[in-house]
Amino acid sequence: MKKLNKKLLTISMVASLLVGCASTDPYTPQSNDDFVYDPDASFAMNVVEGSLGFHNGLRDAEKPENSNISSNGLDYAADGIIGSAFGGGVGGAFLSMLGTNQANKPLHTYYGIVYYPVAEKGNVQSVFDEIESELIQKAVSTRKLTFVEKLADSKGYIKLKFNGDDCNKHQKLMGYKIEDTCNFIHYTPPKLLKYSTKTPTGQSGLYAVIGYETFFTATFLSLDLDEKFYVFSPVIRKRTKFPFISNQSKIYPFVKGDNFLTIPDLMQIDPWVNAHYGTSK
Repeated sequence: MKKLNKKLLTISMVASLLVGCASTDPYTPQSNDDFVYDPDASFAMNVVEGSLGFHNGLRDAEKPENSNISSNGLDYAADGIIGSAFGGGVGGAFLSMLGTNQANKPLHTYYGIVYYPVAEKGNVQSVFDEIESELIQKAVSTRKLTFVEKLADSKGYIKLKFNGDDCNKHQKLMGYKIEDTCNFIHYTPPKLLKYSTKTPTGQSGLYAVIGYETFFTATFLSLDLDEKFYVFSPVIRKRTKFPFISNQSKIYPFVKGDNFLTIPDLMQIDPWVNAHYGTSK
């Protein structure tokens, strides 16, 4: 029995290491599967499962009957506790339940997924470069920032450094020492997840699906990214109240059905988002 247990443990450990890691080459597709939308799952789950091929513990909730998840159903409590949202009387309990929806690595933190249109397969580095350029331009055009430089640290993180007023605001909110520059955007090196002929929003074409683990953008710049970007935000300590996917200024919780929130809705619900995104406006 002891030998059997050791063997099973070894198999389990190996399997866990292989989940979501079909290839270590960032230019080789992790999967050959096309994106297929599952109508029985939430939009958020479709983005995660359909792009990554795993969800690592995330789960969909059923929308309470007769619930309302528009801004009319939101009640932001001054003490930061979620009041009635996503459906009248059951709202507070419902969103509190969503707040327990947490996943394992790599979905324990922010994760960026990009459906980048391409003319043909290959030349993946140029896609990485174009996405990086778009991120820098979005930061400069929507925040009071000037791009300074790109760095890679000893842990492999790519850091895009900026200076300007929004750097100072970000550092104050985070309790960091005020310095001339800040790592306003940082992430682990991107990798090619797959090629797809569909996007989660239903567009058709040929798309290089790119994954960014630990995809951090200060002052929730991710909420302002265009339709190519699908950004997963998890529940992290005192931060986001519930996990969601943001895409083209819409917030999609892990709730079955055609449900989404607006950015103002999210700011009413979530003090962390309200403080950080709000400071940039």
